[in-house]
Amino acid sequence: MIPDDVSLRRDIVEVARQAEAMGMVMHSQGNFSARIPGTDYVLVTASGVPYVNMGPDDIVTVDMEGQKVHGIHEPTSERAIHTMAYRTYPWVGGCVHVESPYVNVLYTLNLTIPNILGNFVYLFAGKGLAVAPSLKSGNPDFARITLEAMGDHFGVVWKNHGMFCVGQDIRLAFDRCVAAEQAARVYYLALALKLGEPDLIPADVQAEMVAFAEEKGWGRAV
Repeated sequence: MIPDDVSLRRDIVEVARQAEAMGMVMHSQGNFSARIPGTDYVLVTASGVPYVNMGPDDIVTVDMEGQKVHGIHEPTSERAIHTMAYRTYPWVGGCVHVESPYVNVLYTLNLTIPNILGNFVYLFAGKGLAVAPSLKSGNPDFARITLEAMGDHFGVVWKNHGMFCVGQDIRLAFDRCVAAEQAARVYYLALALKLGEPDLIPADVQAEMVAFAEEKGWGRAV
């Protein structure tokens, strides 16, 4: 019998709708997943189903190789990066890919998000976002190159595309996406004012924040 988790299905739908409401995805862009605890099965969003119409029954179950095992739709075309993340990082319980505009703007200009806001430091352990090259997504090679680029970071930018974050659960993965987009927006607006280089969080304060995040379990793999 294929395992299921109705509560987790609801969490995925709720996070996806929050992402759309916050302008981090549009229509059916992006993709969201969560590993069913204690199993080798993953719940992922369906391909081409608008979030405004999506319900728990629209979530698709795949195995750790990305093969569909249950669902009324086809799984996201980018499921390879999700399932490879779960195989690579056993502690990961949730993955989120969004196409947030401020992150995309900065990285298409070859700018990176500095440690300008506390939440960005806390949730990324002071390491910020890794960057993967601009590639066609939706295949195992893209997934492999992306995760190699991500390394020990908790998130990676797909150049000219979007952002992919992981967490112990899907809500933490999404919180990381939100923190990155918020920091990107502040940095973008600060640069747009052309009043000088923005002040960043001092290195010693960053170190204290990272230590606190690790104590809370936000900034480390568990």
